[in-house]
Amino acid sequence: MSFSYSHHEESFTNLLVYLHNIQRTKPHSYIYIKTDVLDRFQLCFVVIRCVINAFLGCMLPVIFIDSVHIQGEYLNSMFIAVAMGGNKNTTPIAFGIGVANNVNSCTWFLMRLKDAIREGMEVAFITNMDDTISSFVSHVFLEAYGYSSKSVLIYCRLRMGQSTNLDYLFFRACKAYTTQDFQKSFFKLSHAAREVLANIGKTKWARAYIPNIRWNVLNINIPEFLLVLSVTQCNVPIITLIDAIVQYIQRTFAERSVVGELVLHRRMQKSLRWKATKIPPEIPSLFPSDVFHKWHSLGIACSHAIVATRYTNNTQLTDMVQIYYRADVFRTTYQTRNVNVVPPASEWEIPEPLMVVLIPMSSYLTIIC
Repeated sequence: MSFSYSHHEESFTNLLVYLHNIQRTKPHSYIYIKTDVLDRFQLCFVVIRCVINAFLGCMLPVIFIDSVHIQGEYLNSMFIAVAMGGNKNTTPIAFGIGVANNVNSCTWFLMRLKDAIREGMEVAFITNMDDTISSFVSHVFLEAYGYSSKSVLIYCRLRMGQSTNLDYLFFRACKAYTTQDFQKSFFKLSHAAREVLANIGKTKWARAYIPNIRWNVLNINIPEFLLVLSVTQCNVPIITLIDAIVQYIQRTFAERSVVGELVLHRRMQKSLRWKATKIPPEIPSLFPSDVFHKWHSLGIACSHAIVATRYTNNTQLTDMVQIYYRADVFRTTYQTRNVNVVPPASEWEIPEPLMVVLIPMSSYLTIIC
């Protein structure tokens, strides 16, 4: 049997065959399809097993969830979950493509993502304030979640207009490690800015008040490739779109298997010329008691702590960081988890029994109706 997915109808007809072969080459991946009562396509969800394993074992336990609009005849929404490694590399760990961005689609995508994440794992979730999906994250994931700091600032600008030093003072308050430092910066903002931000709720954007650790992650950007893909390939068949994303993930893992310079290494290099001296007991310490709070929030020692460790010579640097920032863990993330290539259509295996997914109603017709 020959397969074709160069046209929309053929692509939807062969979608289950294609997804079956993703599952065959990447066993135990999470792949779901949502259809309506007439078997017309609504939404698909894809998580590649080795990618989610890399997140669960090696990446920062923070997920950014967003949706991207697609200007297509049959597809108009793409849901994305993005994670970050210890070297600040962003990786899409889950994606969904569908015909609508509404309450049913958002909730269904989030429920499938919850299925893929290990039960009991504490994960922080970040969304953009203006995104539809942000309204439903807290209903599916009971853990605390917050907003991207950039989206909060944009929201504030839109409601205030121009304001002197708004960006600077906002980020000073946003990045403060203690409530005392937060209050100092927050009350330097204008009354209007404080009012807008207070209505949002500081537990959603201020590091000092966020109830769970976000590991110094205030924003995670969607990889540029996915944003470009949503525009340049907006009216391509669904299999072509999914295949492009899978190939991007495969390339990403292959490129990062060559370990680059890690955060801890950069901080070690920065501290090489610094010297540490012991403060006499009669001189009061200039360091606030919250330095340990900062270290705890970051999960990695700063350059000053590295110098002090080198001075005392009684602690291994690898003992001072969470596992997410270690070079061996970074290597494990990408080098031991190959994202296998989906074979060409001529080599696809046909599942038994074969259910056919019908082409959805054109979004253009939906708008007209």
